[in-house]
Amino acid sequence: MKDIEKIRFNLSQELPGVAAHQLMAPYQRKSADDVVKEKKDCRRAATLMLLYPKNDEWFFALMLRPDYDGVHGGQVSFPGGKIEQGETPEEAALRECEEEIGVDQNRINLLGKLTDVYIPPSNILVNPFVGFIDYEPVFYPDATEVERIIEVPLADVFKEDLVKQKKIKVGRYSDKPFTIEVPYFEFCYETVWGATALMISEFREMLKKA
Repeated sequence: MKDIEKIRFNLSQELPGVAAHQLMAPYQRKSADDVVKEKKDCRRAATLMLLYPKNDEWFFALMLRPDYDGVHGGQVSFPGGKIEQGETPEEAALRECEEEIGVDQNRINLLGKLTDVYIPPSNILVNPFVGFIDYEPVFYPDATEVERIIEVPLADVFKEDLVKQKKIKVGRYSDKPFTIEVPYFEFCYETVWGATALMISEFREMLKKA
């Protein structure tokens, strides 16, 4: 549990924030602070990076979304979704984690929060949280939301050979799709880019602190 306590402590300190986001940003994007200052009318969402023990090391869970006709179809993300009326961001993150990957929210211990991320294509401001459970979970993914669960060893976030670049087609189902060069993490042979990569980048830079 020493690693968990370090994560809890580091999350309570000043975070790397936008500087860490830029390391994996596919293009120049507004920070969440800029969006709030502009009083931009955007949707609010919350995600959860869930840590858990497996094979004597720590893992975290990602999910591959089905390739539906939408902005984020076929992408890899943390469990998460819209903050409902009357719900706190923390409550939304825990609820979505239970709904999407089947982990009992009452057994999740929240460790803290990363810096908010704004997603321009879907006009969403995301509140990313980090939590853990002290047992190896059995996942029960929601078939409508999750194609499969991706279990990533926490140590992989520090492997520089898993940070890569490639061209990705954006807006495949729009009238004007385009291709951009993006940095991404390759976890379990899946491409993790965009907002999720920004969150992981900040988490990684945070853990590099003494």
